[in-house]
Amino acid sequence: MMKGAKLRTAVTTTLAVIVAAVPRLANACAMCGLSPGDHAGHAYNSSVLFMLASPYISFFAIGGVVYFVYRRSVRQDRDSASKR
Repeated sequence: MMKGAKLRTAVTTTLAVIVAAVPRLANACAMCGLSPGDHAGHAYNSSVLFMLASPYISFFAIGGVVYFVYRRSVRQDRDSASKR
């Protein structure tokens, strides 16, 4: 029983040392591995902003269409009621 715990600790320690010794394996994001001044960083940031803005733009576009359709129907009801 004790032998398995020591083996697991040794394997975990070895893996931690390997990850700490090789910085490329430890990078968690696409930006960490880029050299300073690389144009890919700007492209990555722009794509993230686009992906964040897309749902809001879609929501407001659909909301705007619904609002204008509603306003048109209210105006048509009002005009038809005044003609009677």
